[in-house]
Amino acid sequence: MIWMGLLAATVLLGLLWTLRGFGRQGILIASLITAVALGGSTYLYSRLGAYEMSLSTEALNALPEKERAYVIAQAAQDEFLARNRVADQDIVNLFQLALELDPSQVTALGSLGIIAFESADYAQAVEFWTRMLAQLPPGSEQANAIQIGIKRASERANQEQAEKLKLGDAVIELSVSLGQAVPESLKDATVFLFAREVNGSPRPLVARRLPVSELPVTVQLSNQDALMGGQIHPGLTVEVSGRLTVGDATGTQGDWTGNPVILTLAAENQVELQLKP
Repeated sequence: MIWMGLLAATVLLGLLWTLRGFGRQGILIASLITAVALGGSTYLYSRLGAYEMSLSTEALNALPEKERAYVIAQAAQDEFLARNRVADQDIVNLFQLALELDPSQVTALGSLGIIAFESADYAQAVEFWTRMLAQLPPGSEQANAIQIGIKRASERANQEQAEKLKLGDAVIELSVSLGQAVPESLKDATVFLFAREVNGSPRPLVARRLPVSELPVTVQLSNQDALMGGQIHPGLTVEVSGRLTVGDATGTQGDWTGNPVILTLAAENQVELQLKP
């Protein structure tokens, strides 16, 4: 176990030096990354023994799901740190794949929380870190670091929410139609309607779902449809889009979509979407 302590000290000192110009936030991020790295190393020590990280694809697929999730998450974290904590969609996808295999995978949960925090998506950071905290020994160094992160992210999320409330509400009246009749294979499809902030988080601020049998239809997207602290308000620039699918909101092959509409919101807004193959 001595090597894990040395790993934690080395990672922390290196990150503190790199982030020394960012003040208290730099210290927080350094501590959180160290907690994630140490938590992952502990898991490796206790569960994986002498597995090599350079496993072939065949050997990787032969591992139990939890162990495969660890290897994938560790590879993504190594790349994330090698890029000075700059995460592109490929890295995020690897972490999410690890969570699909093991929803309690601590490295993936901790790293996605860090990515969300640094993207100012504080509510999402709280969600990931809360899930991670449930996997850590109470009172441990890692648990204490994550608790500090959750507290800081919660404070910022609440502050953002209070500021948004002062801006008032916006309503999008959305008329949705089909470009052509749906085939029999899509008779039971679901229509998802979203509004996302332009140049913001890819996660929708507000969303609705309805069966394709209700189209054509006019619905309202408002803060009553908010997701995880999202809010639309006058002055916010959003992208309104829709998807007809037999899968979930992330989409599958053969989905119908409409051309996204970008607008800067007033108090009341009208948008038309036509979904087609």
